[in-house]
Amino acid sequence: MLSRGFARLAPCLSLALAAVNGHAAPPAEPGIDELEALLATPVYAASKFAQKVAEAPATVTVLTAGDIRTFGWRTLAEVLNAVRGVHLRNDQAYDYVGVRGLSRPGDYSSRVLLLIDGVRTNENMYDSALVGREFPLDVGLIERVEFISGPGSALYGSNAVFGVVNVVTRSAANLRGNQVTVATAGRAGRKVQATSGRELGAGSLLLAASAERRAGIDRYYPEYDTPATHDGVATGLDAEDDRKVYARYVQREWTVSAMASQRTKEIPNAAYDAVFNDPDARWRDSFLSTDLTWQRDVDAHNQATVHLGVAGYDYKEVGRYVSDGLLNRYRDEGRWFAGEARWATRAFAGHHLVWGGEFQRNFRQRTLVQRIEPTTVPTLEVNTGSNRYGLFANDEIVLTPQFTLGLGARVDKSSSHDARMTPRASLLWTPRSDLVLKALTGSAFRDPNVFETRDGIEGNMSDPSLTRERLRTHELAADWRVADQARLSASVYHTRIRGLIEQVTDGATGLLVYRNTANASADGAEIEGDFVDDSGWRVRTSWSRQRVRLSDGRPASNAPASLFKWHGSVPLGASAARLGLEVLGMGSRTTLAGQRLPGRTIANATVQYDPTGQPWSLVFSVYNLGDVPSPEPGGPEHRSDVLQREGRSAALGVTVRF
Repeated sequence: MLSRGFARLAPCLSLALAAVNGHAAPPAEPGIDELEALLATPVYAASKFAQKVAEAPATVTVLTAGDIRTFGWRTLAEVLNAVRGVHLRNDQAYDYVGVRGLSRPGDYSSRVLLLIDGVRTNENMYDSALVGREFPLDVGLIERVEFISGPGSALYGSNAVFGVVNVVTRSAANLRGNQVTVATAGRAGRKVQATSGRELGAGSLLLAASAERRAGIDRYYPEYDTPATHDGVATGLDAEDDRKVYARYVQREWTVSAMASQRTKEIPNAAYDAVFNDPDARWRDSFLSTDLTWQRDVDAHNQATVHLGVAGYDYKEVGRYVSDGLLNRYRDEGRWFAGEARWATRAFAGHHLVWGGEFQRNFRQRTLVQRIEPTTVPTLEVNTGSNRYGLFANDEIVLTPQFTLGLGARVDKSSSHDARMTPRASLLWTPRSDLVLKALTGSAFRDPNVFETRDGIEGNMSDPSLTRERLRTHELAADWRVADQARLSASVYHTRIRGLIEQVTDGATGLLVYRNTANASADGAEIEGDFVDDSGWRVRTSWSRQRVRLSDGRPASNAPASLFKWHGSVPLGASAARLGLEVLGMGSRTTLAGQRLPGRTIANATVQYDPTGQPWSLVFSVYNLGDVPSPEPGGPEHRSDVLQREGRSAALGVTVRF
């Protein structure tokens, strides 16, 4: 039940609401302007050109830099957890994104396409969308996050299955001058971030760097509760640190950007048959990219865009495994070169047409395994390469002042799979200026990635018959401006997936293997509302009901039947302080072993103080106010069927501008 956990949460909520009711006062700016600004915020990822949310041929959620600060979100995963229909699973190493109840074992968020400023960022080994602290950008550099629910392969190709995330970065104009933020948090956590934005000749330059460290803690695992395995206690493990740097230069039609990041995480749960309580067990994710974009408005009706980029991803795993107890190093190296050219035109009356092509050359997809104890001995080295190409076209046709028809398709070809076309269609009806009704249908696919198809990795095997997943979704949606102060949106959908790829244990060998295990279907309904008023209140709430069924009769693991999200913020008194309160409810879930995890409701609170005319500001956050237990389903790589998330924590940040 969603209500489970409210008993422990109620006292904290009561105190927070009492403080708000006792001290609320009108803000400097009317709240209605905030809703107007949100509705006018352009969204790019739905059609590859800027348009209003209500006009997009998709169900869209936009979260802004203001939301990130108001609710104290620390990672992209926490931002996405505020999106309706999205839930997270954390396995003490990564956060994984589930959409509309769908998140399968062994899925490294590879069914969600991640873009940064419209550029594909899924790496080329696991096709994963990195959304935790391994995400290559600090959240302080995010201007807005666009989440496009449903299939997006008609524009983006493989991996745009459950949704598309587009992270739009802040500009030098947004971050003009110099700024330093220092933060401290529980678990001896500490973070520093510095940004500098300035005009430079005829262009503008933004530079940013950040570093964060969280200490390890003791964790108990009943599955390892024997004297031989330290009585089930992993001592002082689970530490994490990350480093990020970013640069962006813009001059007229040209944009050059570069980013690099490295996240190191100690692993306490002995995944993949590792030796329990191994102090050397750690995983490292590194990402590096450089991108060049040229965009020109050719005339009033035509725009040309060309993008070229080169990127690399490294995954490094060090640890001992029960097979021999010796220290091993596992490493994946991915390198790729990618490009896109597209043309957007309104030259034909009533049409907004976008067409173009893209490619990606994976010139390195290398796996290297070495035994480094007592001496370094290579045990596996595989290096391959691959290519993928895509041609796409999307047209939005104004049939009448009330009806807009959207038609789009894309053809994709890769080294390992034949050409495939994925279409989409939409019909938008605007019976009144404040109401838009949408009928949407589309297809998507995901090709198996290198990790799923590579043989010879210890503890894993490959299935030569593994083939791509295919998905089709039908959806009805509505977007209604109920009043000047309120907006409602809702949708109902039906999704079918064929050839679902899952990581399972092979019955004959006991090894992990990826197979097309079953077909699946998901049906659901979502509703979301925004409300603001002149006293400064703003509330956004959503409720999702979803049902996932597998064709082989197994219960769908990690598939909550319901999600509830409430986000509210209000000024505190006549001061420059503001309170943000986030309440996240999740229905019960089933683990891989069939155990049912109870639903939970967790609240987070953030107070920000930004005095007018002062060069400094403060942010204080408390996460999991009620200290509610947060069990998570384990994966097939874990002996533990259930993994625990950490409880209540707090963070304090100080920002100085100069």
